[in-house]
Amino acid sequence: MGAADRFDVSIFPMQAFMHFKRGEEAHDRRAAYDEISRAHGTKNDVWARLQEVYDEEGLTLTRDGKVGNPFDAQRLLWFAEKSGKQLEVLEALLEACHAKGQPLSDLAVLNDCAFAAGLAKSARDDEMARFLVSPRGGSDVALRLGECLDRGVVASPVVVLDRRFPLEGAQPYAVVGAVLAELLATGTNFRVVAPSGMNSSKWP
Repeated sequence: MGAADRFDVSIFPMQAFMHFKRGEEAHDRRAAYDEISRAHGTKNDVWARLQEVYDEEGLTLTRDGKVGNPFDAQRLLWFAEKSGKQLEVLEALLEACHAKGQPLSDLAVLNDCAFAAGLAKSARDDEMARFLVSPRGGSDVALRLGECLDRGVVASPVVVLDRRFPLEGAQPYAVVGAVLAELLATGTNFRVVAPSGMNSSKWP
C-alpha cells in the first residue's frame, strides 16, 4: 500500500457505562471510572489516557459529576446524522460529559446538547423532547452496539482502519500518527498500541 492509496475508516459507537440501567439515578463519576480501570486490570490507566488526550487538545476534563447509561445519547446522534448535525451534537455531548460532568442519561442534558448544536429549536424544544422520550432510533442503535459486543469491543470509541485494524479508546496524537504511518507504509497490522484489556476486539 502506498501513501497515495486510500483506506476505509469506520467509527463504532460503543459507549462506557452501558451496564447501567436506563432511567436509573446517575452514578458518581469518580467511582465509575475507578470501576472501569479495575475491570481492565489497570490502576488509573483509563483516566490517565483520557486526560492525556484532552490535555493535547487543550480541553477541560473533570473527574467530578455523574455518569449514566448513554443509550439515549446514541439515539440523539442517530437523529442528528439525518440532519447533518452529528459532529456538532457529538461535540456538545463530549463537552457535557467530560468538561461539565453531566450524565448523558439525563434527557434535559441531551436537549441542551441538541440546542447547543443547532439541532433543537430552543432550550426546551417540544419536538426534541418528544423524540427523546420516544423509542425512535433504538433498534438501529441496538444493532450497532450489538455488533460491537459481538466483536469484543470494550472501549469507547473504536476506530477501525482499513476494515481490519481496530484502534480502541482515546489515543494520543503520537499513537494515532504512528499507526497511520505504519498502515500507509506497510499495509499490515500495525499493533503500535501494546496489547491489553483495552485492545481485545476482533476484526475482520
